[in-house]
Amino acid sequence: MIVAMTNRPMRADRRANIAAAGVRVIATGGVRALTHRAIDAELGLPTGSTSYYARTRRDLITLVVERLATRTTTDMSGAALPDKIAVPEAAMMIARWMDAMMTRSDDHLARIALHIEYRTDPDTLATLAGNPPLRPRLIAAAANLLRKVGVDGPATYAADLVALMDSLLMQEVVKDERLNIEAIVCAYLSGLPQSDATHC
Repeated sequence: MIVAMTNRPMRADRRANIAAAGVRVIATGGVRALTHRAIDAELGLPTGSTSYYARTRRDLITLVVERLATRTTTDMSGAALPDKIAVPEAAMMIARWMDAMMTRSDDHLARIALHIEYRTDPDTLATLAGNPPLRPRLIAAAANLLRKVGVDGPATYAADLVALMDSLLMQEVVKDERLNIEAIVCAYLSGLPQSDATHC
């Protein structure tokens, strides 16, 4: 009984390490580079070690996808917003949030690669989307931000704001090109109809 209890955290830690290594392998070599042997090499484990925790390649993919989904969900737990936000302040907040996201560029590269590789696999895409799905929550958060900025009809523009942020993040991650996100977002927000305009 005591042995079984002490082994559980070790097994969970090993699975987490394998999933993290899988993210790194995909980010640097693409989805096709993800193999049990590649994970063993990445972690410095004896050949065959990864197979004990993920017997098939599908199991390995699932470990990686579930890790990405969990970390993306964690990104949603941000600080509460004030009741009223000026456009420049909102743009600065979004830029800082995206800077924080960029500290995990491997996650985003791996997610993009997995979306492309499994674009016709609804089960994998559903897992990547999170449970509950992340995108509707992102759009709801964007609508809430736009409402606090004073945008007329914030729900109308929320999905566009999320798409803009997705595009900027992809540009920085894939091309490794730093953008002036604060200025870009500020210009976008300033162009939206506002009852109480506070442009950049």
